Amino acid sequence: MYLAYYLHWSPGDLLDLAHPVRARVIAEVGRIHQRLETDAAAGRGR
Repeated sequence: MYLAYYLHWSPGDLLDLAHPVRARVIAEVGRIHQRLETDAAAGRGR
């Protein structure tokens, strides 16, 4: 699971989140992941 990998949470913990909270966390992790990929591609490291 995408969030479980990044947050080191169990799938059950993630599914216990209210849907709007879970959607917000997914969006935020996606932004962080995208920024890391962009920085790595530009040679800026992490």
